[in-house]
Amino acid sequence: MTQQAELQQKHPQRRVASHVPDDLVVDFDAYRPMQPDKGYHEVFAALQGKVPDIFWSPYNGGHWVLTRRDHLAEAFADYGRFTSSQGASVDKVMDRNAPRLAPIEADPPSQQVYRKLFSSAFTVLALKEREKEARALAIELVEELAPRGRCEFVTEFAQHLPIKIFMRMVDLPESDRLTLLPLANAQVAADAPKEETMAQLFAYCGQRVSERMKAPGDDLISQIATARIDDRPITLHEAIGVTALLLIGGLDTVASMMAHIMHFLAGSPAHRHALADDPKLSTPAVEELLRRFALTNPGRTVVSDIDFHGVAMKAGDKVLLATPFGAVDPRDFPEPLAVDFARKSTNKTTFGNGPHVCPGSMLARIELKILLEEWLPRIRDFALDAENPPRFRTGVNGSIDRLPLVWNPAA
Repeated sequence: MTQQAELQQKHPQRRVASHVPDDLVVDFDAYRPMQPDKGYHEVFAALQGKVPDIFWSPYNGGHWVLTRRDHLAEAFADYGRFTSSQGASVDKVMDRNAPRLAPIEADPPSQQVYRKLFSSAFTVLALKEREKEARALAIELVEELAPRGRCEFVTEFAQHLPIKIFMRMVDLPESDRLTLLPLANAQVAADAPKEETMAQLFAYCGQRVSERMKAPGDDLISQIATARIDDRPITLHEAIGVTALLLIGGLDTVASMMAHIMHFLAGSPAHRHALADDPKLSTPAVEELLRRFALTNPGRTVVSDIDFHGVAMKAGDKVLLATPFGAVDPRDFPEPLAVDFARKSTNKTTFGNGPHVCPGSMLARIELKILLEEWLPRIRDFALDAENPPRFRTGVNGSIDRLPLVWNPAA
């Protein structure tokens, strides 16, 4: 019996397309990768060199997986062969009646039109203002936590610093984050009720967009609500989709990256001390930490039958662009699990590549740099709480849901 037949007999809900050779099928679910005694990225690293560079996963509807960083960069940039218009995750079934999550679910040239709706928030001047706000907030949060000797980092820091700044950018009450966080997180978690929570998120966005259409302010949602698309006013339907994507991206990704970084630093005194002793290290450190802890797993759809580096892909095939694989590709990053602040990490695919590079990447860098610069001088030595281990949440984003940390407040 072939591997395909064995898998489908054992797990009939899993799919192997008929054109996929048996030797390219790998029993790996990138949305649910955790294994005993392995961290999230360590699972991806363990597969490098042991599976084909491009393989078929029978999970989540069945899809191709790219493991090389250069293949990922190529596919991210090539919307002519790999379209985003059929959904940004491999398991998404497009509902033609639902708002489209533009620009992530669009290809150029329309993708660029929607992307420009965000551009004013990420100018040099705007980022300088955000940096002032973020630094002041970081200092306030850390100085409040330091005397306690412990915290749950995700809910007491990571879901405050970047999210509070984001909520100011979209002019939403900070109290609404308690409503929005579970709705946004559900869209990137593996086993969450996506349809129900997305409907709730669309309803919330519809109310806010309608308000801003009637009485716009100086904020991102108002810019979306009053935008013009191809010389016509944006429709409510379109504005809801763009706003929903903005909320999903703004409420999860940077907070998740912060948690991965602090999880690593909790176990590495050498890296903590180097950063605390030399603040100039923070800029290269952020680049290396972004490389090492890439966490997004977006999807694309093959436009027409192609040969991609020797693999025959058919029109309609889904392709997973798992950035954790790119982060631990030993062909580009020798000893990829090691964190080396002297490493040149400029070719990473953490934020994607080509037209879909994350528009908030520079703000993310600023916020991560502030985390290192303001936390470590005040809480130099901290560790994981041995009695309360971290809890991971995987899916489209690989995150840490819970990260209890402890330290000696008298040190």
